[in-house]
Amino acid sequence: MKHHQMAVLGLCLGSGLFFGPPVLHADTPEMILERYAEQARKENSSFDGCSVERGHVLYFQKRAIPVVGEINCASCHLADPRQKIIAHKSEVLCRQCHVINDEEHPHPKDAKIREILPLAPSANPKRISSYEHVEEFLKPNCEMVCGRLCTAKEKGDVLSWIISIK
Repeated sequence: MKHHQMAVLGLCLGSGLFFGPPVLHADTPEMILERYAEQARKENSSFDGCSVERGHVLYFQKRAIPVVGEINCASCHLADPRQKIIAHKSEVLCRQCHVINDEEHPHPKDAKIREILPLAPSANPKRISSYEHVEEFLKPNCEMVCGRLCTAKEKGDVLSWIISIK
């Protein structure tokens, strides 16, 4: 093989032309947390940083929802977010995570098994690895659990607590 052919082959291999696109690096939880901190600074110039303590309080803060009862983040992700949940096979009731009525789901023990993997990156490194996914996840969950969209500060606080769990 001539020198220029080897150079072209090296360029193609390096650019992923033969094996698909190069692997993109995922965001780290700390990178995502910093994005929320930047947003929080823009929302409020007196922002003093994300807080593990405030995040812990937010995670366990309860909100009453008619028919469902009182819920919080731990309703679906457990008090210890290092644990996984096997939907329909655990003590977490479906109605805690989803607004349903019993007629729509009369036999939850016979329903399809679904795993909710651990939320804490210490137990599941794939969690909190994409800012876009975190945003997509937090929007409906904040609306359900808090009854509104969460602020960047609140998102950063909750993530601070979850990331701190080792």
